[in-house]
Amino acid sequence: MKHLPRSLVLLATCTLSSLAAASALKPRQYTTCLPTPLLSPPNPACPLESDGRFWSPTPWCPTPSDGYESGPPDCIFTTPHIRNQGLSVITFPPLAAALVSPALDDSLVPPSFRRYNSSAEKWKIAPLSNRGLGLVATGSFKQHETVMVGFPVLIVRLEFINGDRYSMKNKRKMLDVAVGNLPEETRRQVEGLARSNPSNEKDWIVDVLRTNGFGIEIAGEGHLALFLEGSRVNHNCRPNAFWRWVPSKLAMEVVALRGIGKGEEVAHSYAPLGYTHEQRKAVLQPWGFQCQCALCSAPARERDVADARRDRILEVYQTLSKAADLNSVERVDQLVNEALVLIEKEELQPQLVEYYAHFARAYIEINELKKAREFIQKADKMWLLYGGEEHENVDGMLELWNLLKEAELEAEDD
Repeated sequence: MKHLPRSLVLLATCTLSSLAAASALKPRQYTTCLPTPLLSPPNPACPLESDGRFWSPTPWCPTPSDGYESGPPDCIFTTPHIRNQGLSVITFPPLAAALVSPALDDSLVPPSFRRYNSSAEKWKIAPLSNRGLGLVATGSFKQHETVMVGFPVLIVRLEFINGDRYSMKNKRKMLDVAVGNLPEETRRQVEGLARSNPSNEKDWIVDVLRTNGFGIEIAGEGHLALFLEGSRVNHNCRPNAFWRWVPSKLAMEVVALRGIGKGEEVAHSYAPLGYTHEQRKAVLQPWGFQCQCALCSAPARERDVADARRDRILEVYQTLSKAADLNSVERVDQLVNEALVLIEKEELQPQLVEYYAHFARAYIEINELKKAREFIQKADKMWLLYGGEEHENVDGMLELWNLLKEAELEAEDD
């Protein structure tokens, strides 16, 4: 899904679609001095990579005869008691080393992320009518208030799952070991998560990951992360919550998109925001359910109106990509205002992280730099809100600010 504007995927869990997209990524090259298997003493030349003292049991790595031919192995790293649930990771050794500090150093985790006792939270996992289990608010939440903080129990490198470097037999073996290393209660909860293909018992862990995993990156490498409570947050095409990834804390936050009342289900969107009805159906099809949210179950006429608005928002976006050709401040103003009204009507406010920046570029193109600055400032605020301080577009926003400064300097010279 990398080809889509970030705002279109902001609320998507990026699970099945992440797996499909990741298959097109080129594998990264790593060097490692990790012993294989990791049983011999650490090599002082790279103590961080080869030091297995943080992980228990001792990290286990397959040998080439176990099913792969070249390059560093994907190894199993487990810390069974961290954050009251444990964590197993299947990845390259340098990437596992990158997790240890600060992400897994609880002394560096601020109090707001030390939510290890769910009994103190204002939510519960409860059965829902015709929807299985879901996350239900037991108290009220204000708009943009953090509803839940979750930590992964299993992280697996995407290419380990997607690629053909290992046979399914060896993938199965490694996944069984990774889950088997976790505490009994955590294993039980993993086994209880939803599956898209429950008849395939042999590959049940892969099925659980594909159905419930969240797409994350570690040092630029795609992984799937499995969160026990986060996996219980159901889908809604007009969600009341969104999630954001906090890499330095190895945590996900579920955040209220609007006010949420006591007793209300907390839901986010599995499909990219802004999609039409048929597009959403296609995206959701691999999960094996037909969405019955208020937007999807509305009368056909209402759905058609919503679809027309969403199509028009994208048309405006594409038109503003060539703002210089419009050669009219008034026309750009008109299109910007039209998009803002449509986004408001369709409750697609998270898309503003991308649209504000896009509006700024349009105004730079026509040399309306004061308006461009206003929209860059708004984009900055929206990225912090929806993506957090570690959001993925930090570099993109810096480039946009530099573009504006260059345009302002040119205008001064003129």
